[in-house]
Amino acid sequence: MRSLGIHLSYWQTSWSDDLLPLIHRARQAGFDGAEFPMLNPQQMDFQKIKTILDSEGMRATCSTGLSSQTDITHPDPAIRAAGLAILRQCLEGAQVLGSPVLVGVTYAAWGVFPEGNWDERRKTCITSLREVGKFAGDLGITLCLEVLNRFEGYLIPTVEKGLALLDEVGSSNVKLHLDTFHLNIEEADLAEAIRKAGKQVGHFHCSENHRGMPGSGHIPWKLIKGALDEIDYRGWIVVESFIRPEGEVGKGLFIWQSRGDDLDGLARRAVTFLRKDIGIA
Repeated sequence: MRSLGIHLSYWQTSWSDDLLPLIHRARQAGFDGAEFPMLNPQQMDFQKIKTILDSEGMRATCSTGLSSQTDITHPDPAIRAAGLAILRQCLEGAQVLGSPVLVGVTYAAWGVFPEGNWDERRKTCITSLREVGKFAGDLGITLCLEVLNRFEGYLIPTVEKGLALLDEVGSSNVKLHLDTFHLNIEEADLAEAIRKAGKQVGHFHCSENHRGMPGSGHIPWKLIKGALDEIDYRGWIVVESFIRPEGEVGKGLFIWQSRGDDLDGLARRAVTFLRKDIGIA
């Protein structure tokens, strides 16, 4: 059985909302673990978070997203250094929490499409990832690069491009992070894309085509489950859904319509759907 988690920003309206009470809500909904957004790792009390996780009988996964000021593809050495420092802080925090992975937009600035030579940006990204991959390996953590749709990123919009980047990075501690929302936009066949990624899948996010909770849209979940079984994926299955347009989280992710008000009830339903109806976790 694969472990089932939920990204805690599902309950947030502001990125700064307290994550600690959300651990309990995730457990009450039936999840095995919580995924922590590490946007400001220097402000997170990882020891306190770990204490609460242990008291709730929960485990952790960790995600982050680089910005224009922490872009490890940037030609400015100071900006690259800031990005490398943030990733180190995230990896160190993930180790404290016992997370096996650091996932998300860990390789470029989220939502930024720079002017200039993207080939040079890619080369710089590869150099930076080799350094981060070594540090991640020293901590026993896998760094995962999220395959991101064309509206949110430019470097690896498809599994094929993600695999090509991994091949050049050449680190066993760097893998792909797949998300059904993004795959649905860019891939002709979601299950085939998963099979193509194969052993390079290090993390997996579940979300509907409209970013709602699994089971509320048209993602072919049984085919997804079959593909994950075929590649013998043993990592986390994490629900990363956003269903409320309120606040900076909703606006930042372009959630213009509500897909439900009973967040806890919908979270419980997602657990039932993924575990019992689909058997994906």
